[in-house]
Amino acid sequence: MKKNESKVAEVKTVANAEKKNAGQISEPEVREYVQNHIFELILLKVASEKWDGKPLEEDRVYHILKLGGIKIYWIRDNRRSWKRAMKMLLACLKNGMTTPAVITDAKTAFDWGLTLIDPATLEEVKEENLEGAYCVMEGHGRFFAFLIALALSSKNGTLPFDYHFVYKHFETAEDFGKAYVSTNADMTRTTTKDRLAIAAARCQDYGITSYLGKIKNDLNISKAAYFWTFGRELTKEEVTKMIYGEEDAPKFDKSLTDALALTYESFKERFGASGAEKIYRGVSAAQWCADQIRNAEDKAAMATKIDEKVRSMGNEIYTAILMAKTNKKANMTRDQVIKMTLNKMMAA
Repeated sequence: MKKNESKVAEVKTVANAEKKNAGQISEPEVREYVQNHIFELILLKVASEKWDGKPLEEDRVYHILKLGGIKIYWIRDNRRSWKRAMKMLLACLKNGMTTPAVITDAKTAFDWGLTLIDPATLEEVKEENLEGAYCVMEGHGRFFAFLIALALSSKNGTLPFDYHFVYKHFETAEDFGKAYVSTNADMTRTTTKDRLAIAAARCQDYGITSYLGKIKNDLNISKAAYFWTFGRELTKEEVTKMIYGEEDAPKFDKSLTDALALTYESFKERFGASGAEKIYRGVSAAQWCADQIRNAEDKAAMATKIDEKVRSMGNEIYTAILMAKTNKKANMTRDQVIKMTLNKMMAA
């Protein structure tokens, strides 16, 4: 199957999963099923057998429905979404889990700097609750699908799929960290954005959280969020250094990031109307602002000037930016047209 055909097939699979389950279960219904109960208690209620409390062993496959009462947590900011979980749910209900998930000691992940959350309540787990607990290292999406399957089972009596896993022990937190990054960040399908999410799980760096917030909350394109936050794109190697907290990890000039933040809010407010959000969510305006500020001797002054020009922008300039498209006669792309119009705004 060609690459494009494969992509189309994948999109159809997700659509079919949502369509098939839309009338059976919804995300609010799953939250209602959870009812603020921690996952440990939910599992204890539905499991066919109770966990004997013995530490998990390597080279053995475990079945979660035979481990009632075991404490298993999620790693915050690991890739999870309702759409992805529905796709996993359809696949697991049809074929089961073709490969086991991987579980490790919660304390080891915590010691590496990751924040853990309860899969059901999504609340952060305190260090005093990590004793004898485990966390998902690989298989978060299928775990989310399993939680949905439990809610679906409670609603209509269907059997949840068999979520099974193997346990992996690490001698040190650093050994775990290397394996976790390799599993969740070095795979070809993982983007630099996903790698930054891992960095965010380990630290509270304002730049990283701001970048991810622009994507999650403001629906920015990833590349646009880079320019609005850091003034440029980050390389895979740079993000890896940020994940490990290395001394030569990239540091960003506060005058640059503050200036970018000011102009971002300007564009977000000016183009906040329905249908106009594409301007601040897209790359063109973000890259233009980043170039203007990065090359300015006085970054704060440049940001203030851009802020004033954007907020006082006339309808002609506003419309030209909003309706910009490729100009074949002038041999200009839409991106070039938008940036040229922004230059006119500054000169006005």
